[in-house]
Amino acid sequence: MTQPAPPGGPGGHALVTLDGRYHIVERIAAGGMGEVFRAHDAVLAREVAIKVLHRSLAGDQAFVDRFRREARAAAGLSHPNIVDVYDWGAVDGIYYMVMEYVRGRASRELLNQYGNFEPAQAAELVRQTLLGLGTAHHRGLVHRDIKPENILITTDGVVKVTDFGLARAYADGRQTQAGTVTGTVQYLAPEQIRGEPSDPRSDLYSLGVVTYELLTGKLPFTGETAMSIAYKHLSDRVPKPSTVLASVPEDLDGFVASATERDRELRPESAGAMRLDIEAIAPALPAARSLAALVGDMPEVLDDDGNVTEAVAVATATATQTITRTVRTRRRRWRRGLAVVLAVVALAATAWTVWTYAIPHKATVPPLVGATVNDARSQLVDLGFAVRIADGRYDLKVAKGSVLRVLPASGAILKRGETVTLIPSLGLPPVDVPSVAGKPLDKARALLSKNDLTLSVGKRAYDDQVPAGSIINQDPASGQLPQGSAVTVVLSQGPAPRPIPKVVGKDQAVAEQRLAAAGFSVSSQEAFSNSVAAGRVISVSPDAGTTTPYGTTVTLSVSKGPETFPVPDFRGLSRGAAQDLAAKDGLVLDLRAVPGTSGSLVWSQKPGVGTTVRYGDSITLFLV
Repeated sequence: MTQPAPPGGPGGHALVTLDGRYHIVERIAAGGMGEVFRAHDAVLAREVAIKVLHRSLAGDQAFVDRFRREARAAAGLSHPNIVDVYDWGAVDGIYYMVMEYVRGRASRELLNQYGNFEPAQAAELVRQTLLGLGTAHHRGLVHRDIKPENILITTDGVVKVTDFGLARAYADGRQTQAGTVTGTVQYLAPEQIRGEPSDPRSDLYSLGVVTYELLTGKLPFTGETAMSIAYKHLSDRVPKPSTVLASVPEDLDGFVASATERDRELRPESAGAMRLDIEAIAPALPAARSLAALVGDMPEVLDDDGNVTEAVAVATATATQTITRTVRTRRRRWRRGLAVVLAVVALAATAWTVWTYAIPHKATVPPLVGATVNDARSQLVDLGFAVRIADGRYDLKVAKGSVLRVLPASGAILKRGETVTLIPSLGLPPVDVPSVAGKPLDKARALLSKNDLTLSVGKRAYDDQVPAGSIINQDPASGQLPQGSAVTVVLSQGPAPRPIPKVVGKDQAVAEQRLAAAGFSVSSQEAFSNSVAAGRVISVSPDAGTTTPYGTTVTLSVSKGPETFPVPDFRGLSRGAAQDLAAKDGLVLDLRAVPGTSGSLVWSQKPGVGTTVRYGDSITLFLV
């Protein structure tokens, strides 16, 4: 519900109690999408931050539908490096989102105070941010507006990304205006500026720009107008941070360059891959004070009455405007309306009564070992506990993603609001990946099986060195993998097919030599030939030039020269019949008529019948 408030409040009203559950304590930020309030959750007895949308946005049904969809998705995220979304809804035309109340500072405030971060501090902030982004991206959520204002740091040095869901809902609404680009242009990826769909690599580009700003205290691109800055994102490369601050290590120059490639295909393929890059660089960076120390050394924040309050970091409810809380000078406001005083007193009395009599103050930690981390977290939150997710540990019995250990142990009785730590299982410990390159497929599979890994044939390829059926290479080539993981191999098909050389007419020995050099086996057979000299190749099978698998047997037909046969009997044949018979056998006739005769019939022949001759030999016939 709402009640009238002094003039000047948003919409002429100030929130006192929202949905009968959330008692508003103070307004702590405002922006293009709405206002942020600190509130007390009377049901779970905890402080929360509530984003309330401007009524102008609440009147846009399309935006409201997007807000509901994105808020539901954001509420499904659960990660130590993401600001939790506890609840969302609408009451009396007021649309709101209830979130974790983060004690700490926004990265923007630290930049304003210190100018820039030390390399090790920037690396740690980016590493934790990537942990949060990796979880969101895995769930299909792209932030779209990564910037220092949306990266918070708690007093314990834990980095938390905020504004998931709202950024996208607001951006989708603004993009209905032709020719507009929604977002904080200094951090937008080129594809966002071009109006293309955002993907996880768009967030990585923005985080690359944030890394540049953390290291140097400056933005890579500035200009008099938003369009001039956008043009630089499209046409220029982000400079090396070391050109602004020489103390920035070369490895961080490369990290920023990789993250801010204009072509998204050239950026790290995922938040996880980018995190591995920064984790590889971090150990070599000079030691620096912790993020928690930076937050702890910030000046105190005063309330409107000049009293010291706890530092609180919140994100503004906008994707295009940055609102930063500033350190206010100590002052007192003595004039306060009687109605406001009475409302505060009534609220305090109601809250005290509910806290004292209606809400249990202690609860027992339930048995959670073996439950999924998300289920365990939900149970603990429902009981009023704060939840911390510690680094996971490998275990042979508890499945990956389930609770391995609870601190304090199940059965402990704690005050509501105290922290319960969950240690998740990482599943089976990783195993070494053996090298199987060059090994036959069955032996490679057996070797991987010994290490609790499986073999997956990714593709087959020709290779002149690796025999068919053996492994050419593998992915990964070495390192470690979780047990049960697959190692993808490229299986050799042996040498590629090749054309058969032209050897027809060549001497048999020369032909066999050329075929063997081309990778073929050779067999030969002899045949008579009236046109090819003995010992030379008459033909090949398959034909010359045919592309044939390596190692195929090529058959040579080798000439034995012309075939021999007995001379036929021409005697008694007419001149024409004798010529036909000679042509059939390839013989050349020498016809001689006996003087004084008609010379029409064969009387005798030389050589005689049955004599062995060859194709093309001459036969003399005597005719009478």
